[in-house]
Amino acid sequence: MRRSHLIAFAALFLVSPAFACSGPSFKISGDFQSGEKAWGESDAQFQLKGAEAVFTAQVGTQSARWNAGTPLTDLDACVTIAMPQVTADASRSYAGMLFWVVDKDNFYQAVIAPNGMFTVARKVGGKIVPTAPVGWLQSDAVKTGPNEKNTLRVTLEGQTVIVRINDKEIARFRGQAPGAPSYVGLVASSAPAAVDTWSFTDLKVTEGAAAATATTNAAPMQPADATGAVSAAPVAGCGNGKVLFDDEFKVHDPLWGAKSAELDIANGQAEFDPAPGTPTLRWNRGFVFGDLDACASVSLAKATTDPTTSYAGLIFWVEDSRNYYQAVIAPNGYFTVARIADGKAVAKRPVEWKKVPAIKSGAQEKNVLRITAKGRDVQVAINGQAAASFTADPPHTPSYIGIMAASAASKNGDTWLITDFKVTAPQ
Repeated sequence: MRRSHLIAFAALFLVSPAFACSGPSFKISGDFQSGEKAWGESDAQFQLKGAEAVFTAQVGTQSARWNAGTPLTDLDACVTIAMPQVTADASRSYAGMLFWVVDKDNFYQAVIAPNGMFTVARKVGGKIVPTAPVGWLQSDAVKTGPNEKNTLRVTLEGQTVIVRINDKEIARFRGQAPGAPSYVGLVASSAPAAVDTWSFTDLKVTEGAAAATATTNAAPMQPADATGAVSAAPVAGCGNGKVLFDDEFKVHDPLWGAKSAELDIANGQAEFDPAPGTPTLRWNRGFVFGDLDACASVSLAKATTDPTTSYAGLIFWVEDSRNYYQAVIAPNGYFTVARIADGKAVAKRPVEWKKVPAIKSGAQEKNVLRITAKGRDVQVAINGQAAASFTADPPHTPSYIGIMAASAASKNGDTWLITDFKVTAPQ
């Protein structure tokens, strides 16, 4: 068996009945087929038994296979998963479905565990994305106990992902679909103390997704218009390349983090109300980027008591809340780019605070901030005018793009509004 059909790495990857699949045409159904253009060959960790596939991953690892002969885009996929007869640790063993599989280093996986929990995790460029699209959650939809059978269903339509367990919708989110047809697969792990045995039956994959609408028993998840990049009106000063991601901020997408007193997304804008003297930052945890061309419109809602310590803008090359770059505008017409490493601002900034003539100063003035990053080169433009350029080392791990604002240390703080957020491919 070739390596392209097998994934094995540490199981610390923390991250409806089958007939319910209802796409227009069946693409995978019936017995599991071996071979290079199917599921690969049986080995010690993966056994094909007609209509059943059995995984016995090595201790403390996960093993995965995908059907390499059937690339698809929109789809509806179902499989029935039997819980292990015995497991040494119900919280460290899991099994489920791979989707949007490009290769062994790039895929999503939706899995359930014997303790009744589930998650959707992602691997990009051989690295686990730090924040899972859906973190581990307990669900009463999961049947626990030895040999209990659960039917996992994943529906893909554009960028919308819907996950169901035993015909109950448990997750709906906007994901980052590959730019070309990809594969569907299966995955299972063993806990660190002993080998677990997982059985898969009734696999069906149909081409063309069923209607991606919420069911009556579905918990509210992501916005209903999360399918694909929105064709927003062009914004002067932004890039014109292929749209990789945008958000019209009509409703609060949980991938920006939970609603709070500091951030409210609704009615076409992200409203930041940081506590006095503090910054607030958020990034979309569903999308990662290499080279990018990102922009957003930034405005201060009302006059601030200190225009030198109130600012807002974009954060990029975001690894986590303690490691990122920030490009921000202040209402006095100044601009800077700072690097935050391990939670502290690096003394020498990529761009020191400087007055930029293109900035419209004062409250309620809207400024379009644009960041273009290609390899190590970064260019910044404000209102269509070049503002700065510098060279730096991007992260070695998948990185995010986001937004931020800071309030002056006044009694009531400041309110910043961010709109027209868009990421395109640099030209």
